[in-house]
Amino acid sequence: MMIGAGVSRWTMLHLGSAVIAFLVAETLLAAGYADPLDGLRAPATLVAVHLITIGWLSLLMLGALYQFVPVITTTSLFSQRLPILSFCSIVSGLAAMLVGFLALDGVAYAHVACLPIGGALVLTGFILGAINVAMTLWRARPLPLPAVFVAFGLGFLLLTGLAGLCFALAFALPNPPRFLLALAGQGLLLHVVAGLGGWFTLTAMGVSYRLLSMFMLAPDEPRPTSYAALGLTAGGLFLLIASGLFGIAAEHSMAAYEAAGALMAGTGAAFYLADIVHLYRARKRRHLELNSITAAGALALFTAAVAGSGVAAAFGGLERFAGALGYLFVFGWLSGLGLSQLYKIVPFLTWLEVFGKRLGKGPVPRVQDLVDEPRARPWFILYFAAVLLGTAALVFASAILLRFAAVAQLVATGFIALELWRARRPDPNAAPKPMGQGAPLPFARPIPPSNRSTHGG
Repeated sequence: MMIGAGVSRWTMLHLGSAVIAFLVAETLLAAGYADPLDGLRAPATLVAVHLITIGWLSLLMLGALYQFVPVITTTSLFSQRLPILSFCSIVSGLAAMLVGFLALDGVAYAHVACLPIGGALVLTGFILGAINVAMTLWRARPLPLPAVFVAFGLGFLLLTGLAGLCFALAFALPNPPRFLLALAGQGLLLHVVAGLGGWFTLTAMGVSYRLLSMFMLAPDEPRPTSYAALGLTAGGLFLLIASGLFGIAAEHSMAAYEAAGALMAGTGAAFYLADIVHLYRARKRRHLELNSITAAGALALFTAAVAGSGVAAAFGGLERFAGALGYLFVFGWLSGLGLSQLYKIVPFLTWLEVFGKRLGKGPVPRVQDLVDEPRARPWFILYFAAVLLGTAALVFASAILLRFAAVAQLVATGFIALELWRARRPDPNAAPKPMGQGAPLPFARPIPPSNRSTHGG
């Protein structure tokens, strides 16, 4: 079987749309329209936040999973039709939600009823995407550990979407039920935890376990700490969210249980980070490619965000520093990891499309021949530096410094996107360069022995 048969037809659509949404959100931050200093509930801030969480991170995750899950389960995707239906539902729902947020901001010709309509469409898209991935996982039982992380992440995805729809109904209904009002007033943190911690982080953990081991030729056998990372992180997040929801419904403080859940999740994250350090130390590929180096930067910022949250909570300053920690978490950890892996995924999928059919028929360029690391490296450095500057600006509540950081971050992301665009347009007749020992093909099914004489890692 040719490895090109393992390429998902909708992955690049999701990834390209995700990058566009990210650039739009960063433009709103750089222009000052969306200002994190105004608080998370400000309508303009909500526009940027949902462009990032739904348009950027969710489309990125789903697009990657359509390619990644069939690989780690050695099976085919359950449906090739559901991804486009899910995509259209999510994108149209996000557009409606943005109109609803503009209505909250007093924009004429926008109506707040667009919020529940958009929320329902986004949730429908999430359900369709989750069904597709879940059915693929179900057919591949027993699951490898990275796939179990993904399965738990899907559960939190649906919980996040459902909570978002509840918030939208609380805003739009003329007489919302008492529980919806209480949830809208007190449950925002639970919505954020389910999305950032459950859906994005658990999924990113599972994917990174497999991808980083393949990219760096590191041992991929699960360790006891790997199972501890899954159980503690997923269990802690569930305890935090469940106790919070019960407290809202019963009008009773569940702070002790919420703190216990947060502590469990933080401990699970620590086990995960220890595993990743082990992967970097045990790798056989001594020379790291740019995607692995920048992934290490994102992981370092994840460490800083988790440790910072623990210290702030211990000293009673979590609410004060929540904005800065959230900025570091979203832009440093999740977005930084996303950009770093796109720098490998996009050229690899492009390589499969352009050169995959030539395998076994003669020498072909390597995946790394489709990118220019020295040209891209400064933009990744600028991106991470801008994230750190933006985090500092939120700590010190400096609007000028925050605007400067947002502009620098936008510039860096724009040039990284340009590198991805260049990687998508290789010369199909380019002369192959000398080929050394490359990495395994991470986003395709295993190649039969007869086809392994030449590859493009």
